[in-house]
Amino acid sequence: MNPKRKTLRKGGRKRVASRTGIDPAALESAAGRVLFSLAGWRRHEIAAGGKEGGRLQLGDATTRHVICLRGNAEVETTAGVMRLETGTVWAPAGGGTADGIAPVVRWRAGMKDGGDSPVVLEFAFAPPLAAEYAGFLARNFGRVVRLPTDGTALRAARALERASEVGETREMMSKQVFAWLTALHEALEERQVHLRDLLRGRIDHLLPECAAHGYSVKALATHLGCSPAYLAGRLRHAWRRPAGEVLHELRYRHAWTLLNTTSSAVAEAGWRCGFGSASSFVTAFRRACGITPAQARGKPVPRFLVASGSPMDLPGGEAGRGKRNAEPIATSGGGETTVAAAVWSGPYFQFDGGVSDVTYPHPYDLAINTISNAVHWVLTLEGEAVFECGGHSLTLHPGIVLVYPQPLNGRLVTREGGSWRRLWIKVRGEWGVEALMALGAAHGWVARVPLSSRVVRLAREWVDYWSAHRGEPSVEGSRAAFEWLAEWWRFLCIQKPVIDGNGGARMDEGEGGAGIAEALPDLRRLLSRSFFRRIKTISGYAAQIGYSREHTSRKLRGQWSNGTPAQIVRRNRLAQAALDLQHTRMSVAEVAQRAQFASAGTFIVAFKKRFGQTPLAWRLGRM
Repeated sequence: MNPKRKTLRKGGRKRVASRTGIDPAALESAAGRVLFSLAGWRRHEIAAGGKEGGRLQLGDATTRHVICLRGNAEVETTAGVMRLETGTVWAPAGGGTADGIAPVVRWRAGMKDGGDSPVVLEFAFAPPLAAEYAGFLARNFGRVVRLPTDGTALRAARALERASEVGETREMMSKQVFAWLTALHEALEERQVHLRDLLRGRIDHLLPECAAHGYSVKALATHLGCSPAYLAGRLRHAWRRPAGEVLHELRYRHAWTLLNTTSSAVAEAGWRCGFGSASSFVTAFRRACGITPAQARGKPVPRFLVASGSPMDLPGGEAGRGKRNAEPIATSGGGETTVAAAVWSGPYFQFDGGVSDVTYPHPYDLAINTISNAVHWVLTLEGEAVFECGGHSLTLHPGIVLVYPQPLNGRLVTREGGSWRRLWIKVRGEWGVEALMALGAAHGWVARVPLSSRVVRLAREWVDYWSAHRGEPSVEGSRAAFEWLAEWWRFLCIQKPVIDGNGGARMDEGEGGAGIAEALPDLRRLLSRSFFRRIKTISGYAAQIGYSREHTSRKLRGQWSNGTPAQIVRRNRLAQAALDLQHTRMSVAEVAQRAQFASAGTFIVAFKKRFGQTPLAWRLGRM
């Protein structure tokens, strides 16, 4: 045995300590920015009539999902008893008893459950990634949802349970946790009620959504991000009746349906329709329908609860069903899609990319060619180029990967008459940027990768999709990006490709650890000033970086295409504003200020000229 190599055992698996200088803290930080993990999990299987105490003792883990896989279960909280039917996912808020969760939660079988013993799963998510993702879903889609029992999301939950039970590896657990969260995300997006769908007569998810907001126009307007008067006017125009009357009828129709299609008690049916107590529900139901809820069981829904002009009677009810296709941000006159690069908000891995053979006979300045923060992953396929940064120079030959953040005080140049064909991935957004920055700090910024490796195959497979869908946040694109990122992390950790100080490449085989690429300094120290969301005009940008407007425009024209620099910057500001309108609850005035417009009025005019709609119409059509 080589005395210089020390074997370690952890979790029953042998790994080899690297001979290169390794910062364990940097390695763990990189893993934390790539891997999703659980802080704990538990399976509750309750016999009929039995009780099981226990709340997971998970320290600071406050982000949880409770999933009822089978039967009907009840959970006792300080706010009362919550009934979980098969397929229900509940995300209880954390933080002691302030959120209404008792210090000891007791599960029990549903009062009228005569089937199999209820099975409830409880997952607690570890920070940062998994907890952030689960928290985002709870904030934006609500804390309780009932999913189809045979759907993709619950299959992912069962797969996560199996992986947790057998003690899968950290990498496999990360894939299963991410698979559950993305499957739930897609299911929630599919079930979310959009104003455009309501106006087209879509009602497949209208009843539970209205129940969640008390069948109130005001509450629905707050949820959809518009004023109650605007929403009431739009719904009245579409439904041909006052919106309040239609919602009132829908409330009792929902209650009647629950009484006849489920075994719910009267009190529970009232609670699910937004009533505060059983007595208030019985009184209101009898006043509206002429009979008590108990008498309504087994009887068909009366005709007056399916009144003409309600969403059920509108034509085109199928128009809003099925998954909505993402619409391009803008199209040119010839129909070609032109999407400005904008940073998504939310829990997404946002990638862009392609294959390019553009050469740079004159130095390509990396400090001023970017509007947003990003990290580039560049693999040379053919030819060569020279990367210069911080007094270092590195020749990029085929098979060499260069990872560099932007904006960066560096430049690229190709030899005169030479070629340089490369596969590149541009990573935007907080999650992706932090992951690649952490990997660069832990493993270095340069590596040699076989062109037939899986990480290259995945990149080739997905770059076209990422580029085509970069204008709209996509769970599918984020899932593919995470698969590539996990493979790149595995490649660095397991195979440890290293470029030594002389620029030569070597492969240090073995498991665990990683070598530090010494061909380049730590590029984080060479980052230039970030201008993300701060570029208003080319003149102002030039003044801040110390160049004249003419020099800056000339430089940018040599690096950008599809318009003048001023046009590209303006399109980017409007594209970023469009995403803010769609995925945040900020007012139009706040979005205008964030997009560097002088006033909401000038922003509305510019937005309508670009997209053909006012900002509010854009938001309501896509929320």
